[in-house]
Amino acid sequence: MEKISSKISETFIPVDDEGAERSEVAGQPVVVYRPKRKVVGMTFVVTAANMPISKYASIINALTSVDHVVIGMYVNAITLNRNAHRMKAEAIPQIFEELKSEFRVNKYDIVGHSVGGKIALLTAALFDSEENIRNIVALDPVDQHPVEFTNDVLKQAMLGGSKPQANGDKKSNLSLASSKADITVTFTDCGGIVGKKHHGREIQKKNPNIKLVLHRNAGHMVYCDDGGVLSWKSLMGKGQSADRNDVVKAEALYLIREKAMKATISGSASGKASGVLAKAKKEWKSAKAELKELGEDAQKKGNAMAGAA
Repeated sequence: MEKISSKISETFIPVDDEGAERSEVAGQPVVVYRPKRKVVGMTFVVTAANMPISKYASIINALTSVDHVVIGMYVNAITLNRNAHRMKAEAIPQIFEELKSEFRVNKYDIVGHSVGGKIALLTAALFDSEENIRNIVALDPVDQHPVEFTNDVLKQAMLGGSKPQANGDKKSNLSLASSKADITVTFTDCGGIVGKKHHGREIQKKNPNIKLVLHRNAGHMVYCDDGGVLSWKSLMGKGQSADRNDVVKAEALYLIREKAMKATISGSASGKASGVLAKAKKEWKSAKAELKELGEDAQKKGNAMAGAA
């Protein structure tokens, strides 16, 4: 029992990785990870409930490798405040406003996992009037306690539910329809404590303008790094297959890195993306020239045949 208690303590007490900088910005504790080269983008990484930011080292490394500065935000689920998710979501643009001059960026991305994914979506729905969010990747978001995006409004109406309120479970849903951000949500179909009607697929059904990536048969905590100690991953299952989990995690890292590269405005990361686009454009021009040449040859042969006739 003492061994298990020790592992739980190691897991849920945040441990800083090398290069992490603890700070307080806009009244919020954050952990900052700087890339080795010039900063070309900013991404907030918002954790699952009570999961230390150090459990997302793979995601952080994927982002810093393409020259994004990462702002890590820890979500403490031990609170009785029903507005805690919205308060955390509202803090994100406030932190951005304080840091954008230092890092010379004018937009930002968010990667959120579980309740952190929901918080990312709340930021887009409620706190992005300046349209500063460029990309959101919500990894298996959990829309619970309270429900914000996936209320069964029709069922409530049939049962004589109360008039939609600003707070509480009986209300109309928040919408992502007006968001200018490029939003992607994933869905693992893992069950457990994630409600069947309050996951990423249900959020996307009610917001068809956002993208859905299916990561079925993988565990809800597949996006975290194990770190060799007990974690929520052991409490929520590891999916149907270890190989499947590895594939899903690799896909998630590729998606996050790709979004970050496309979002950058200057520097090496955008240079790589521009190189790919330039190559594609060159190939398109070459193909167009070949088609033109073939067309001219065909026209000459046609004219020659017509003259001979």
